[in-house]
Amino acid sequence: MQKYQIRMRKSLNGSHIHDEAIKYLGTCAVSEIRSFEGEFLNLHDCLEKIATIDGLKDYEIISMILIDQDNHQQLGEDFEWENQELEG
Repeated sequence: MQKYQIRMRKSLNGSHIHDEAIKYLGTCAVSEIRSFEGEFLNLHDCLEKIATIDGLKDYEIISMILIDQDNHQQLGEDFEWENQELEG
């Protein structure tokens, strides 16, 4: 089994929150992003199982990350954001 983190996005354009955002921001796009982690046999198994979840039919996958011991910084975990200097 392999552990994956999946991030998905759903457009909220045309929704009430989008209408409210337009009042303050002008022309804009509004999206909802969800992430979850799960254990799957492989990437194909992960995609097949995600495709069967009814509540996710309006979402698009924006990233899938295989979680292992070497990529915690890629996931934003255990990263000392406060100690980083801004460049520029």
